[in-house]
Amino acid sequence: MSERADLRGLFADYASGAMAEEQLRALETALCEDAELRQDLIEYLNVDSALGNLAALSGAEMAELDAVQPAGLPPKRSRSAWKRVRVFAPVGAVAAALLIVVSLWAARPSAEPAARLVAGIDAVLNTSEGQAWHGTELPAGAYALERGLVHLQFGGGVMVYLESPSRFDAVDGGRIVLRRGRLTAKVPPAGTGFTVETPEADVIDFGTEFSVDVEAGASEVHVFKGLVRVQPRTTHGPEEQSIDLRTSQAVRIDKSLAKPVGIELAADRFIRNFEEPPRTYARAVKLLAPVAYYRMPIRDRGMRCEPPQYSGEVLTGEGTRPPHARGFVGGSLRVLAESTGRGGLVKTGPPLNTGTFTLVALVYAESLEPGGTVVTNISAGEGNFALALSDAGRLKATVRAEDGGLRSCTGASALPLRTWRQVIVTADEEQLRLYEDGKLGAAVACSELKPLDSGPIWFGTESRGVGLWNGRIDEVAFLGRALAAAEVATLYSAAREQPPKSR
Repeated sequence: MSERADLRGLFADYASGAMAEEQLRALETALCEDAELRQDLIEYLNVDSALGNLAALSGAEMAELDAVQPAGLPPKRSRSAWKRVRVFAPVGAVAAALLIVVSLWAARPSAEPAARLVAGIDAVLNTSEGQAWHGTELPAGAYALERGLVHLQFGGGVMVYLESPSRFDAVDGGRIVLRRGRLTAKVPPAGTGFTVETPEADVIDFGTEFSVDVEAGASEVHVFKGLVRVQPRTTHGPEEQSIDLRTSQAVRIDKSLAKPVGIELAADRFIRNFEEPPRTYARAVKLLAPVAYYRMPIRDRGMRCEPPQYSGEVLTGEGTRPPHARGFVGGSLRVLAESTGRGGLVKTGPPLNTGTFTLVALVYAESLEPGGTVVTNISAGEGNFALALSDAGRLKATVRAEDGGLRSCTGASALPLRTWRQVIVTADEEQLRLYEDGKLGAAVACSELKPLDSGPIWFGTESRGVGLWNGRIDEVAFLGRALAAAEVATLYSAAREQPPKSR
């Protein structure tokens, strides 16, 4: 229900004088700001007053009104009775019209939109007719999110985040139909009862944060906080057949299955916020004055850099994402990991021409693919650094020395799976060093780096589109000097205080 509809519901209390002080203040404030609402109230009070007059008539007077025959002649009456008819006949003639007005006023549709567009990230939103929608207010209707992300606000302050590709119907302020795709809903107390309808179920909120994924004849519901009620469409009827999901619970409703099944909560699959949260770690990195810093914010196309002239783009593969697969868009760059993410490309990277160098990155591996690349600028004999997996699943740092030769060092153990790890590579005039989680894992003698004024940089892939990383990459920074061991330790301490969030 829209905010205006809520206020119109207070008109009866206003007319009777039974309104609470807080409601009265809210209504008076709205009346000062909204001319249409003022007109609505005037119409209501006129109708209320006229109906009150009708209700006050005596039985005899109402009988006389009933005897009025607009299409013919009135029966013979005394002068006094006829006078009363003349007084009340206009009221009788208006009575039916007033009742019609009341019905129309109560039933007329609200001018409020079903939802409002709060923000979009590289979004292409079309109507059901295929026309691009550029307005900030979404009327009730069907929409297709072809690309990017959108943040919508529904009634009661309900926030909905949708990820492409999605098909949905904005029904009204309290309901959305998700026909395909993913959404996350954050529902404050005022929005309790907000409903997400899917082909397989109705998801009714009780003040919470939850996500819904609809793909290939199945719907999944994941609850991150609070309580939702899931009513499978195959079991509509008795209330006991519904399913109540609480914090950290998830369920899958599949048309091919006899009943819903509990599944593991997918905390890292859904976009739950568009803002990159401030982190102690990010501040610590910036204090080191990097020449380029890639925080991997939530973007569907693009890799934002600080400074912006070294920004790049996310690479995506062709084809359809597997049903209920993890998304590659989030607070980190996702490559493979059951997604269409194929890495990232910066066509014009920062200068690395001081002869000394530091690379900082956070990495998360789903599997240890030999040659899986974290980041590199080496291609066809050019470039001066690379960080990738060895055939044994260990991190391997490589730099091109001033004489043109390559120097490499490899970590002492295989990279752990599904765990964030901080990696720092430093190179000075004496050594190439590889640090993992603040500890020196390997070192090799090395002269100065071969200077490079600019050039492309690949994230999560080699220049040829092979050697794909399988997992996520985040918080990548380049410095034009080699960090000291104490600085490495300090930066790792900051990483431990506030690790990357699974969003």
